[in-house]
Amino acid sequence: MKLRSLGATLRIARRDALRAKGRSALVVAMIALPVLGVTGADIVHRSGQLTPAERAERLLGGADAYLTAYAPGSTVHQLPFADDGAYAVAPREGQAPTPEQARGAGTVPADLLRELLPGATLLPAGPGPTTSAASRHGLLQTDTAEADLTDPAWKGRITLVEGRAPNAPHEAAVTRAFLDESGLGIGSTTTLKGLEKTPFTLTGVVEHPGDLGKVEFVGRPGEVVEPLTALAPAAKAPTGLSEQATTKASWLVKAEAGKPLDWAGVQRLNQYGFTATARTAVLHPPADAELSYRPQRFSLDDSPRKNAAVVAATVAGMALLEVALLAGPAFAVGARRSRRQLALLAAGGGDRGHVAAVVLGGGLVLGVAGAAVGVLGGTGLVAVLRPWIEETAGNRFGHFGLRATDLAAIGLVGLVTALLAAALPALQAARQSVTAGLTGRDTVKPPSRRTTALGAVLFITGAATALLAVGTNDGTGRGIAVFAGLDRMTLMVLAGSVTAELGLLALTPLLVSLCGRLARVLPLSGRLALRDSARHRGRTAPAIAAVMAAVAGSVAVGLYTASTEARDRETYRPHTPVNAVTLAVTSGDPQLPRLRSAVEQDMPGLGERADLSQAFYSWCQGCSSEVTVKGGVPRVGGVPGLNTLVVGDAAVLHNAFDLRDPAADQALAAGKAVVFDASRIHDGKVLLQLTGGFTSAPQPGSTPGQDIKEIAVGAVLVDDPAAARYGAGVVGARTVEGLGQGVTVKPVGAVWLPAAAPDHRSQQRAEATTDRLAPMAQLSVERGFQPKGDLPTLALTGFAALVVLGAACIATGLAAADSRRDQATLAAIGAPPGIRRRLSGVQCAVIAVLGAALGTVNGFVPALALLRTRAIDYPGATNPVVVPWGEIALTALAVPLLAGLLTGLFTRSRATLTRRLG
Repeated sequence: MKLRSLGATLRIARRDALRAKGRSALVVAMIALPVLGVTGADIVHRSGQLTPAERAERLLGGADAYLTAYAPGSTVHQLPFADDGAYAVAPREGQAPTPEQARGAGTVPADLLRELLPGATLLPAGPGPTTSAASRHGLLQTDTAEADLTDPAWKGRITLVEGRAPNAPHEAAVTRAFLDESGLGIGSTTTLKGLEKTPFTLTGVVEHPGDLGKVEFVGRPGEVVEPLTALAPAAKAPTGLSEQATTKASWLVKAEAGKPLDWAGVQRLNQYGFTATARTAVLHPPADAELSYRPQRFSLDDSPRKNAAVVAATVAGMALLEVALLAGPAFAVGARRSRRQLALLAAGGGDRGHVAAVVLGGGLVLGVAGAAVGVLGGTGLVAVLRPWIEETAGNRFGHFGLRATDLAAIGLVGLVTALLAAALPALQAARQSVTAGLTGRDTVKPPSRRTTALGAVLFITGAATALLAVGTNDGTGRGIAVFAGLDRMTLMVLAGSVTAELGLLALTPLLVSLCGRLARVLPLSGRLALRDSARHRGRTAPAIAAVMAAVAGSVAVGLYTASTEARDRETYRPHTPVNAVTLAVTSGDPQLPRLRSAVEQDMPGLGERADLSQAFYSWCQGCSSEVTVKGGVPRVGGVPGLNTLVVGDAAVLHNAFDLRDPAADQALAAGKAVVFDASRIHDGKVLLQLTGGFTSAPQPGSTPGQDIKEIAVGAVLVDDPAAARYGAGVVGARTVEGLGQGVTVKPVGAVWLPAAAPDHRSQQRAEATTDRLAPMAQLSVERGFQPKGDLPTLALTGFAALVVLGAACIATGLAAADSRRDQATLAAIGAPPGIRRRLSGVQCAVIAVLGAALGTVNGFVPALALLRTRAIDYPGATNPVVVPWGEIALTALAVPLLAGLLTGLFTRSRATLTRRLG
């Protein structure tokens, strides 16, 4: 085609687009929406990719370097960013350490750094212990840190976002998450566990740019970390105070003016066992030849992340057809509405190429407009929603990442999609008879047998490829990128899923034609709707395919997510029955009665209480051990273990083991032990093991034996695997006390089993009371398996529902516009006005139901393939297949019915009479 002809066709296409503004706006919106979404996702992704300077700022703040006493006495090899990779090499056995290694092992790290970096300023920057802070509801677990926020060295690492920096004794700053969970605010006071005599005033809100959800208490230097660390060694039992998050001391370093720490300086510090991330070395990294450490290029141990990538890639690949399938009917109807104009063009000497070029020109014009609107809209949307996106993601953008090549490629995809959507209508328009176009008559052809056969072959081949590709994979090469960052298995699953979808797309005209044969058994509205859909398969099939694509993606991710959650639920092992509230104290704690009453007061409605006790064996003054079932490992204090017989009554069976068996209650009252594992019973008895002291003095190179006694106790078996998860069994206190031989019973806590778990506020109140009465006590609530959330499934279900509604309604609207003559004929022969509503409603429901049914079938292909992928990654693990029937019913049944009802409701009853041409 000549350039002059191309210009003419584009002018015709532009005028036609401006003439049919509604249809043009619809196509532009359908092109722009996915382009907008992909543009936004690309900008968010690029904005989260930190540059070396941005990474350095988040780690170093305004300082020059970040140092860690990684392995004193060893030599360290690292990358410029130590967090990217580092390892230590200790002196070999029998080999003398180097002078640097000896000096690193024999000198306090901070003192050594002052010697190695004269004139530099060291600011301790290591994390403090995790402890509990007083909140409005009780106690809140929080991380701790120290920083002088008035020093510019901290700016960028810890950012003050509200209030002022602490500048007086016993002032502190906290993160927003701390305030949200504690109920406190700026100006409030709080105390830390172990430092109750020192109240802190909260003066500001800080954030870690890379971890916005962190719950942290930031005190002034010397007021928090050191006092809490001094308390940690005394915490031999549960106190709510953990050991320091890391034993490796870290510092921010402000180098002497004019003497920045370069890569040579970093390597020098490595000789003494330090890792160092220096701003100069990061911004001006050494050549690969200067590195003594090589990073690992890929890993085979990140199966969960790879599976998530497979899910995302599969769904994205299946959705690539969505826009073309949705926009295709609009171009088809546009060509049908313009067929008289196109026929005149052909009658005036234009060939088929000119006719097709006009329709394709419409795709080009609207594609350019849609791509531009999508790229600009996505950019603006991310800019407006940036704070919300950052808060949701949990980290700040490093910069606003606009990459021209990415945006151009995304816009080009939108343009190509529009051209693909217009390709089939253009081909159909070019093939139409000039006479039929001038008279407005339709020619109906049966579905192509060749296309139908090709569709069946594609569907079978695609499904087999996706499923068998996983079955024949031996795991080698898993995680190694082959194309576009995807490994071979991912590509085969993706290719097979898309091929199966294309096969169903090719079968759609046949299915529509078969549905048309059912028209004879339906009333008038249904008969007309099915016959019209079958007659105009070029309009109906793409809309059905669009619904199919959306529902397939929703079903695939929904089935995979539901099955993954079911596997996680099966493998979850609670310590006590779900909803159980457990109070654990050190054996014989005199505060236990007060603690029980306090818990019941702070958590009303707990129900029956079961008092827990344990049996202890004393073999000398001040020497005792826990009595266990034979084969168990003795434990000192704490909650009973799996090899421990809990001492108590029938209430313990009810609450601690969720077992309500009258026979077991009677056996326990009769003095017998109740156990849940047949392997522990021999001749109707269970053997209790009493472990005493060593039988001989320890000798070099040998392990001394221990004095072990065994006592047989009558027992009954209750074969309950669920109860066996929580302990070996239960025995009555009188039975244990009657054993003698130094065996005693001591109370260790209580357990309640309410119908529903207490709320978090009452738990915080009870924990605060427990901590006040007995700092060594522990209070826990077993809330059962907590799913990570069905946000992806819900989002895809919602998206699929919108596409089902949109595609069905769009196709119905186009059908209504395309069948005005038929509707006018009905009105002329006296058909009631309501028949037009029913006709539109049934047409819409047919499109939605067929598309949803095909999408449900097609969605199982990638889902089952992905589940087989997971089975390879986790050999021997349970891999249930759970179908989310609720989501499927919503998209496959409820939404199509809703679409039909809405379409019928909003369709005008009366039609306008038209004049027939010819």
